[in-house]
Amino acid sequence: MAKQTVIKENPEINIVSLSRYITAETSKKRTILKKLKFSDAMLYSRYANPRSAINKFLKDKDRKVQIFDDFIQKEKERLIDSDYKANDQKCSLECLDILKSKSDLLFASFKNNFSKKGLNKQFTHIYTYGVDVSLAPDYAIYSSESKKLEGFIKLNFSKKKKDRLTYQQGQLITGLIKEHLQEQFETELDRKMCIALDVYSAKVIVAPEARTWIKDKPKLDTAFDEISRVWPFIQK
Repeated sequence: MAKQTVIKENPEINIVSLSRYITAETSKKRTILKKLKFSDAMLYSRYANPRSAINKFLKDKDRKVQIFDDFIQKEKERLIDSDYKANDQKCSLECLDILKSKSDLLFASFKNNFSKKGLNKQFTHIYTYGVDVSLAPDYAIYSSESKKLEGFIKLNFSKKKKDRLTYQQGQLITGLIKEHLQEQFETELDRKMCIALDVYSAKVIVAPEARTWIKDKPKLDTAFDEISRVWPFIQK
């Protein structure tokens, strides 16, 4: 089956791609936008079992590592009927192994918290300079006692080393999501509970300190303006 190309007439970018755009060399920026404007239609959700395993692990008050073993077995039993699904299964098993072996390191900040998947769209999108930016934290983190929002986790599953999150990219991602959620919920989040998790490198990047965010935030406005101006002229 031939891949179906989706053409986005208006600028749409997710927060991970935005962080890569901001930190990319000038010669690479148009390539990033081109891939976003002319993208392949999604066949189905990637890394579904690792995502579900993290959510179940964070909901479990005892944080049993056995949860990841259960999802590893579930992944092995999954029906595979295409090369695409075979590749996804291989990658998902690799991720589940990392999550199992590094669970104490990756989720240490959330010992008194639980997770919920996703948030309403009003809390996960911003519209600025004509650009639709998807923030979409994978999990909202709540206090087990007060039940109030305290943070979030944004995942990155990129296997290629060049696509793994850098520290600067992670701080741009967490800084923007944290600021937006604080405005929407009229609350203050603990920056150490606001993380970008790069699974393949087992790297946890927390939101920046206030002084760092003040310095970095103008880079976002510059990027939004650039994307809005360049987008109509990008050709396949």
